[in-house]
Amino acid sequence: MKVTTQAKLLKTAMILGITLILLGHVVLAVTFANDDIDYRGYMLGAAMNAIGVILSLPTKIYLTLLFMEREEKSNKNTHWTDRE
Repeated sequence: MKVTTQAKLLKTAMILGITLILLGHVVLAVTFANDDIDYRGYMLGAAMNAIGVILSLPTKIYLTLLFMEREEKSNKNTHWTDRE
């Protein structure tokens, strides 16, 4: 399966976003369990979650591109040509 550069960038952003969301939840859980961290842990965890959500937004675009490519390969009627 041929993956374009744009698709690779979208996939990387998705994976990084999901990882940041998970790490943000871990930071928030540790902050909640430990009283020494104070408000900075909540700020760090919330920032990681927010950045992770923003980076995971390309998920829909990536899946749409993937489905369009698969549909084009499977259906001969959707192949467009430049000639008229």
